[in-house]
Amino acid sequence: MTSRSGTAFRVASDLLLDRERDALAVGRGPWSASLRGSELDDIAFDGEPVLRSIRFVVRDQDWKTLPVIVDAVDRTTSGLHLRGRVGDDGETVAWSLSVDLGASTLRVAVRAEVTAAFRRARIGLIVLQSPALAGTELVVGHPEGSTTTVRLPERVAPHQPAIRIGSLAWTGDRVATTVRFSGDVFEMEDQRNWTDASFKTYSTPLSLPFPVALAVGDVVEQSVEVSCARVGAAEPADAPLATPLAVTVVPETELAGQREDPVPEVVEGRIGAPLDSVVPTISTSVSSDPDGGRAGAVVPDTITGILVEIDPTNQDWPAILDRAVRQAGGGPLDLRLVLGTGEEAEPVLRRLRDAAVPVVRVGAFHRRTHLSEVTLLTALGEVLRTLWAEVPTPHPELVGGTRAHFTELNRNHARLERWTGPVAFSITPFMHDRGGHQLVESLGMQAVVVADAVRIADGRSLHVGPVTLGARYNAVATTRASAGDSRDPELRAGFGAEHVPGATDERQSAEALGAWVVGSVAALSVSGVESLSYFEATGPRGLVAADGTLTAAGRALGWIAELSGRRRVEVEVGGVSPGAGSLGVGSPVSPAGVTAIAAVDAAGETVVILGNLGETPVRVVLTGASEPHTVDLAAGAVARVVIARSGS
Repeated sequence: MTSRSGTAFRVASDLLLDRERDALAVGRGPWSASLRGSELDDIAFDGEPVLRSIRFVVRDQDWKTLPVIVDAVDRTTSGLHLRGRVGDDGETVAWSLSVDLGASTLRVAVRAEVTAAFRRARIGLIVLQSPALAGTELVVGHPEGSTTTVRLPERVAPHQPAIRIGSLAWTGDRVATTVRFSGDVFEMEDQRNWTDASFKTYSTPLSLPFPVALAVGDVVEQSVEVSCARVGAAEPADAPLATPLAVTVVPETELAGQREDPVPEVVEGRIGAPLDSVVPTISTSVSSDPDGGRAGAVVPDTITGILVEIDPTNQDWPAILDRAVRQAGGGPLDLRLVLGTGEEAEPVLRRLRDAAVPVVRVGAFHRRTHLSEVTLLTALGEVLRTLWAEVPTPHPELVGGTRAHFTELNRNHARLERWTGPVAFSITPFMHDRGGHQLVESLGMQAVVVADAVRIADGRSLHVGPVTLGARYNAVATTRASAGDSRDPELRAGFGAEHVPGATDERQSAEALGAWVVGSVAALSVSGVESLSYFEATGPRGLVAADGTLTAAGRALGWIAELSGRRRVEVEVGGVSPGAGSLGVGSPVSPAGVTAIAAVDAAGETVVILGNLGETPVRVVLTGASEPHTVDLAAGAVARVVIARSGS
């Protein structure tokens, strides 16, 4: 199965959703695509990738993506007809979607009828284009008939690359493509801001008010028509099929030709020269689940410090802070404060100072904008100087930036021009899409995002994290989140992410998530990045499972954390080095699904940590050291290899 980023390996099964495991291969004439649930992905014409995806989506008033359930998939003479429903608790929308594949045109049309009144932020079709098209000339047709020519941005665009879209046209190496939209006015955003591997065209324009109330019986109808022609082809674009070809629909597993005992693919690896970056400090966040690690589960000693977010208006903040101190076990806290004014921080900081708790850094973010306003940082700096004036230990480092996605840093960094200190941002790969393919594809986008973040930081150090699968809070909600129980010193109901829909994902304990962590650290460990923080210490979003054992992600992070501060070494696997991946999007993952990071440890030995994100085993042969090393990696496995110094 080819992923939407163009990699050829089959993603490890324990990272995939059911709709991805049960994907159908669809084809007719020159067209081919993958049907994953209701999503038409990997759309190709004459073997040339054309679009990443066409999807029907519904997002509620808080921008939560509602589940789209498929009840039936029927073949037609020219394609497919799907029927289903949308909703969390009961049906909200009934929908039908048709896919028609002609000689040179693919058309997707949706009809959606509201069956239970609700308020929506978005409803309709979206189209995803590959990030490999960055730099490509795009002709934008507008609803009134005029056209504008733009280039898809190389750097991550903070705002919409194209607006008022009626059609899009571009030409690749072999295929010229035109996409026409009907049923609404569309616009485009650069989803790399959220580490999605796509440019997304969607409706309705964000300049219009939202959310919008929909009543029972309201109907939304939209269509997307994709027309393709071979570059230099003599036949007209609307030529009929030479013969009435049948539509093929088969499970993708049948095309994969899987064997019960697959032979490991041999992947060549090469250890190169030292790099100009070091492995960042690795930390994790305080557990937000009800247990909070009281059962005795602990993270590896090499993972230093606990990141904790505190909003002083939350009555439970003392209990949250106490839990963080307990889980840090004498290690330092990375404190992130959600504030309205700098003075609100005083009780929190005083409590830590009086208890002599080591605090390595303090971040300050406005609770409305999620950004570090300069006035807020200045006020907090004064509070820190006053409280720590007589303290012999080093003052905490003050950090700015955003507690939200890179998007907010990208759009608002001009507001921090007068700020000369470190900068922070977070990563949540499941912001728009919870698929396993999105999870893997986000690794390349993390490399793109961190490169732009380094440029924005302009010499200031970067702190990336928390990195979590799902959102730990809803930064775009239009309604206020429930505060839950209050004044509970034991936090028996949990707090924060424990109550955020979508924050918890069963793949947190997946074996292949360890390999994903290796790829993520490899993508983000560039010069200028000082620290990385992943997941939570324990619990359903943690590095330690309920039985007290380390998850694969916890094990991989423990190994990587042993190398914190150590100089990285170039390691090329399958022709790919982190930050210089295939398709020009910076993927740290090789075509066979292998990722790696290496550094020289305190003993002078080179330590290589390898991960296999694929569903089939691989055999990695590492050269460039004193002698070749062969490492067998099962599906989703991670391995640590120590290469002794020459002559030792």
